[in-house]
Amino acid sequence: MSESAPSSLSHYSAPLRRFGASLLVRYVAIGAGLIAMTVLTVPEARSASGLWLQALLWCCFAYFAIDCGLRLRSAWRLGAARHYLLSAPGVIDILGVLPVPIALGFGAPAETAWLLASLWVLKLAQNSPGFAQLGRVFVLEARPLASVLVLFLIALFLASAAMHVIEREGQPTAFGTLPASLWWAVVTLTTTGYGDEVPLTNLGHLLGAAVMICGIATFGLWTGILATGFAAESRRRNFIQTWDVVSKVPFFKTLDPTAITEITHTLRRIELPPRTAVIRRGKIGDCMYFIAAGEVQVDVAPTPVLLGAGTFFGELALLGDQVRTADVVTTKQSTLLVLDLADFRELMAHHTELAGAIEAEAERRLGDIKRRRELHLHGGAPSP
Repeated sequence: MSESAPSSLSHYSAPLRRFGASLLVRYVAIGAGLIAMTVLTVPEARSASGLWLQALLWCCFAYFAIDCGLRLRSAWRLGAARHYLLSAPGVIDILGVLPVPIALGFGAPAETAWLLASLWVLKLAQNSPGFAQLGRVFVLEARPLASVLVLFLIALFLASAAMHVIEREGQPTAFGTLPASLWWAVVTLTTTGYGDEVPLTNLGHLLGAAVMICGIATFGLWTGILATGFAAESRRRNFIQTWDVVSKVPFFKTLDPTAITEITHTLRRIELPPRTAVIRRGKIGDCMYFIAAGEVQVDVAPTPVLLGAGTFFGELALLGDQVRTADVVTTKQSTLLVLDLADFRELMAHHTELAGAIEAEAERRLGDIKRRRELHLHGGAPSP
């Protein structure tokens, strides 16, 4: 669930921004608060350490209250306080602050009022883009999901009515009413199977088996729809992000949109932190890299070479004997586009102008490496 601009932390002063933006602190506060809330419900622990547990809960509450206040102040300065309070992140922030004091103010026992701290777990959704993506999948797949829901309801009511007719004489308590039969149908369709209400007749057993199979099929459909939708949404997001990065790489700017689309489908986008090894000397090369953003250091003698955004590396192994000739390490946060060997060969075959540029750059680098080695062997003097 992504946060809108007014509810973000980008408009705070630096100290306040560090206070609110630390995900580690937020996760620690959530975890500590939920653990303390859970332990507080145990009578022995409450009598032995109740004050300490409540003190910890109040510390977590203070953190969330200050965090909510900072967000609200930021939104107020932007003239978007109403938008923030009505947004999903704003509602979650309010639910993390108001319920506990309100419950305590109405005289609820501390161990009962602090149960409302369980709402803090909703804050995990604020910094998880996967929740927003999942919500979009539900919206896009609403019609097929609703169709499966209709099938589930049909099976539910037909099964409960049939079991009511079949078993009501022999088990009036378990199946004597339709609501009781509905309970059996729900636990059977969901394959929960509590075992508290089971048919005794052969016809009831046959119906129960059919209901269980229908339940498995129904939830299998739901799972398949959500999994397919989530995968399609992930591919769409990755394609858009990769397209934006690919279109900015100088080597691809001369290509037409159709070619860029084709290349975008073959490239993998990876984000790497500083001081991360990308290539190791002596390893077999099975891909090359384009630098979309950031910088890498190529460890070649006598002095390392820095490559910035818009350049590429790793092509020498794909054009030669596939053995890496140098170590490559990121020097800053970098975004790399990875082209695997099979796609590299197909790209070279279909886009001759791009292939020529890569081969020319590879030849230039090989010549540069040879000159560097000769200068290194002759103590910096040119070879005769």
